[in-house]
Amino acid sequence: MTVWNNDELVTDYIPFTRNMVKNTNIILPLRKGTNKLILCLDDLAERDTDYYFHLRYCGEQNLMMVLPVPDEVDIENVQRYEDILDLIYFDKESYISEEVSMTLPGGLIRDDFLKLIISHGEFVEKMNHQVGEDYICRYQLDAGQKHLKLMDAEDILPGYYNFMFEMEEGPIKIRRKVGNQIVWKKFLGRGSDDSKVRKTEFLDILIHHGSDNAYKAAAYFEKGYGYEEAERIIFEEIGGVKDRQDCSDFHFTIILYIYYRFYDRLSQQLRQVIEETALGYRYWIDEPGDDVMWFFSENHALLFHTCQYLAGKLFPDRLFINSGKYGEEVCRHGRALLDKWFEEFFREFITEWNSSAYIPVDVHGLATIYNITEEGDLLHEKAKRALDMVCYSIAINEHKGAVMASFGRIYEKEMKGNYNAGTTSLLYLLYNTGHLTRAGIGSISLALSDYEAPDEYRKYMGLKDGEVLIHQNTQGFEQHVNLYLYKNSRVMLSTAVAFKPFQKGYQEHILQATLDKTAQIFINHPGESHPYGSGRPNYWAGNGILPLGVQYRNTGILVYNIPEENRIDFTHAYIPLCEFQQYMGSEDSLVAAKNGGYIGIRTLNGITLQRKGVTAYREFISPGRKNIWIVKVAVADDYESLEEFLEEMNNIFIQKDENGEILIKNGNMRYKIGVDKSFLVNEERVYHYPMDVKGKIVIERKNNDV
Repeated sequence: MTVWNNDELVTDYIPFTRNMVKNTNIILPLRKGTNKLILCLDDLAERDTDYYFHLRYCGEQNLMMVLPVPDEVDIENVQRYEDILDLIYFDKESYISEEVSMTLPGGLIRDDFLKLIISHGEFVEKMNHQVGEDYICRYQLDAGQKHLKLMDAEDILPGYYNFMFEMEEGPIKIRRKVGNQIVWKKFLGRGSDDSKVRKTEFLDILIHHGSDNAYKAAAYFEKGYGYEEAERIIFEEIGGVKDRQDCSDFHFTIILYIYYRFYDRLSQQLRQVIEETALGYRYWIDEPGDDVMWFFSENHALLFHTCQYLAGKLFPDRLFINSGKYGEEVCRHGRALLDKWFEEFFREFITEWNSSAYIPVDVHGLATIYNITEEGDLLHEKAKRALDMVCYSIAINEHKGAVMASFGRIYEKEMKGNYNAGTTSLLYLLYNTGHLTRAGIGSISLALSDYEAPDEYRKYMGLKDGEVLIHQNTQGFEQHVNLYLYKNSRVMLSTAVAFKPFQKGYQEHILQATLDKTAQIFINHPGESHPYGSGRPNYWAGNGILPLGVQYRNTGILVYNIPEENRIDFTHAYIPLCEFQQYMGSEDSLVAAKNGGYIGIRTLNGITLQRKGVTAYREFISPGRKNIWIVKVAVADDYESLEEFLEEMNNIFIQKDENGEILIKNGNMRYKIGVDKSFLVNEERVYHYPMDVKGKIVIERKNNDV
């Protein structure tokens, strides 16, 4: 950052040290009258480098922010539109083939126009960023109007969308983004017991409803028609690969596979373009290049190595002009990198644990390697073993057809959009649970494969009444996360135990309580102050400051200790009341029920339901930088009523002594968290971490069989 104050250089701060946090403080003396401050931030140093600057006024005067607007603008109207867009909210969190509607602040509405803009497609789903025409609606609002029907859910494609609402006053446009999920009933049915039939169903979904990307193109080639349309799509996408756009490896993997698998069906022109792209691509950090491709995450590394291995295999005698190596050497190097990747994967498993965003990307690479190698090839066997490990993990973490657990890296669209998540589609293809979605990455590679999931893992899904599954394991780079999961036929609770407590967070999701795809509760310290923002962490996904999380059986505890320099001084819970059948609460507790499952929360500092704004009736805020949240899941059969469950949550005793030791009592259960972050239950140590990546599974039954 370079800073000028009144045209005089103040600082030129350029601490470009890879992966090292740097900061500085400067003082700006302000002269009487008008001062001109200019800040210039380098907009590209390295992908995922975050830049922050804070201005803190140290004088005595009250400050006012002023935005310049043309004289003809009605300022009162601008402020009214801002208030309207701050107060609108959807009536539900998911709409399943039904009317999509929202609540308006009727007292502010006059005769106004509201514009809605919905952009189809996602960055990862479409390489060239041209996602087709926006879905645009204009609504005339009547004075005092309190409710608005937007559309029918089947008017737009299924997915988790950021709905962009806009109001105009002269040349000024005021916009508000609000997220919601669209679902089609016809996608939700149980499939055939024959996995080949389910794979064919998925290919048809991609062709008829998927984004125009290389995944759809592969479906066309596999089905044996639509070649012209498939080639049009690839010609559009491959420009992003040539330009080495970030995430181009996601798309180049399937484009190279199309060349490998369907060579005889490709036009000579397309073959030539793919060949030229392959020979000029940058496959790894040891090759020349000045671009923004991200190589360093587990999933990106796998796909780059897969592309390198396959490209070298396809063109063994050709010169790869970027690296200066011939294809045979490129293939060997790619294979060596894959061998190293698998070695680490088998030891560490998925570093971004349970991630519904990134498990499909891993599957994309693993299934591609499986598909391009033969039985008996060690690489083929490694790919199969890795896919089996993924099946084991998602089977354990599956509940009611979705993976909704603690996550190592997540986005709001996966946390709230479980009907449309990539792992939901994987579950459908692998085990005939979950259901069809439009998510192409990963699922397309499975649909083109003869890989079959291990049948032995089915016992971890669809538990019967009276059965309880508990899983504990350790995984990730240098065993960096210990995981604990509890589930039965009605509920699931999952926690990342003592993961980097009280440190700055990113996109890690520490604790998740689940009844079904929408009836869920999770808690975090917001990473930004605006709902539906784009921060990492954002308002819901990740934590500004990570908590200390622990869990024993069906009870989880989060301890927050937020430093004074962090400007957000509260924690909050996502509890979409509209998605539960029954709920009730008190100043400190809330319980909610659905289909025989209960979730309860209890806080040290109390909770307040938000009744206004875009998070109305789905956000509960608890004030304070030092706080304790307790989450318990249960089944209705264990209580006389939901009132009894609420009474239990209200009666939980919480004590934090002067030294910071925490004691929690719930009936005959005593939970103690020491200042050294130790965790005792009834004075006994219950954890034996670290464990291996497979961990320990216990399945209990009512007759006490284990």
